[in-house]
Amino acid sequence: MPIPTAFVVFREVVQRHVKDLEVTTPERYSTTWFFLRYLKRVHKFAHGHDTPRAAGSAMRGLVRFYVDSVAEDSDLAWRFEEVLDAHRGALRDDYPR
Repeated sequence: MPIPTAFVVFREVVQRHVKDLEVTTPERYSTTWFFLRYLKRVHKFAHGHDTPRAAGSAMRGLVRFYVDSVAEDSDLAWRFEEVLDAHRGALRDDYPR
């Protein structure tokens, strides 16, 4: 079964943000470090499966972390929004109306 285009975009968005954050080498136990750990978990599920539903539990964890720990005006906020939007788009592609 071919992988839907929106899911490929989701994978690319997650991979780009993981690489960008790894370059900065965040301080251990900082908010950025935890965000990167959650994002790596999403990356693992997104690249290990061929459907966006597989990353659902990891995305829920990332959402909970974001709501509890990340300021809305921080650098991580736009990264989170981009990943969340890409995941929602992939889910919409996976469940056509």
